[in-house]
Amino acid sequence: MKLELKNIKVCKWASEETHCYQAVVYVNGKPAIEVSNEGHGGEDNQDPIETSKRDIVGEVNTWCENNLPKWEASDGEMLPTCLAIWCCDEVNKHLVQKAHKSSFNRNIKKKIMYIENDKLEGVYFKNTNVLTEKHFEFFKKKYPHRKPLNFMPKQKAFELYAKYMDKV
Repeated sequence: MKLELKNIKVCKWASEETHCYQAVVYVNGKPAIEVSNEGHGGEDNQDPIETSKRDIVGEVNTWCENNLPKWEASDGEMLPTCLAIWCCDEVNKHLVQKAHKSSFNRNIKKKIMYIENDKLEGVYFKNTNVLTEKHFEFFKKKYPHRKPLNFMPKQKAFELYAKYMDKV
């Protein structure tokens, strides 16, 4: 079974104990379950999209418990992963990706970023909000062996950026 969480909408200001969110669980590429949480620590709402397939929620929960890694509770007990836990993890990943995308877009304009010694590094220029050709020429002359993310296709540069940000 292939699960994907799509159409994720998070309301940060309404999130108290849990994420306040809405999303759709896709099962094998098809929308199957609408999920949501009010963000007050209560259970997720899990409703089948097609009313004729009411058992899909139970099937997905059973699949999750039998196939996904267990997680450790605060008391050290290992518990099976249910659909709600999987959704929470997916929302967390979505929020991290969104934060990475925002910081990447901000940083790629202001500094020249590169990977060196398995770390994301950057060259900053004082009082610079937007890099110009002069900045890049300076960088190329001073650091000819470094390959800036700024010169890569944007998607590839972002993937590298996110990979190294996850290490922080």
